[in-house]
Amino acid sequence: MPRVDAYSKFERTIESFWDGRGLCNASRRYWDEQKRPKVEISLLEELLSRSMADGDTSRSGSLARALDMWIAEELRAAGFDENAVWPRLHAPRVLDPSVFRFINAMSPSVAELCCRDLPRFAGANANVLGAAYCKQVDVGLSSWMTGPEILISTKTMSSSFGKNLANRFEEAYGDAKNLKGRHPLCTLGFFFLVNASIAEEKNTFAKAVSMLEKLQAESDAYDVTCLLLVDMDDSKVTVSRENDKVPDMLSVENFFKKIIELTLLRASPESHERAKAKVVGS
Repeated sequence: MPRVDAYSKFERTIESFWDGRGLCNASRRYWDEQKRPKVEISLLEELLSRSMADGDTSRSGSLARALDMWIAEELRAAGFDENAVWPRLHAPRVLDPSVFRFINAMSPSVAELCCRDLPRFAGANANVLGAAYCKQVDVGLSSWMTGPEILISTKTMSSSFGKNLANRFEEAYGDAKNLKGRHPLCTLGFFFLVNASIAEEKNTFAKAVSMLEKLQAESDAYDVTCLLLVDMDDSKVTVSRENDKVPDMLSVENFFKKIIELTLLRASPESHERAKAKVVGS
């Protein structure tokens, strides 16, 4: 019986999404003619809506897990190793890709037994040692040979913006310094998904934009940050038209473009061949 965890419902949503379109995420074209990522916003809306329909809130963490699964799916679509990106589509959500290469070298019967027992020895969370403390990182790309190559922190906020905004950015700033301090060549990202009603509070919205811009202004903080506004109701989430007010440097397309380009630039020449081929073939 497949292992059920907090990500399982999103796994099923993702599989149904691609099955319904007769597509394979890993093989889809990822870049348009202008070298901008062709992100699948419809999938994000389905994942977030599934979370909201289940009664999840930003406090429960499930809304953020839906976002995490979508970001990881976009990194796989960009051509990165599906086993090196976490959270993985299937349990275990976090596992070094070399483990799968080792298992694939075994006989089919032994490999099947190993795959069946893997979830017992790996968790759903990735804890990364920084310069000062160990930090649970929401989305990433790593192997034991390279260490972390991508580390992305995600946050969601549905209300009480003025009350909670400063705390969120204080946390983000400290986490960035901590992770960059130990992993200076890792591509570090911060993705902030917020209820579009924040745009009605002009001063608060301006503060959010300013803080996100400042988080990527220093060489030892985030390489790129993102602000995505969504309209929320009790059972459905859609990407808001209010995103027209978000600067391009904080857009979803720019976020993935910079994450991918910087990671490929900093990687060894022989790594991530499929991701590089997708860029060339766009």
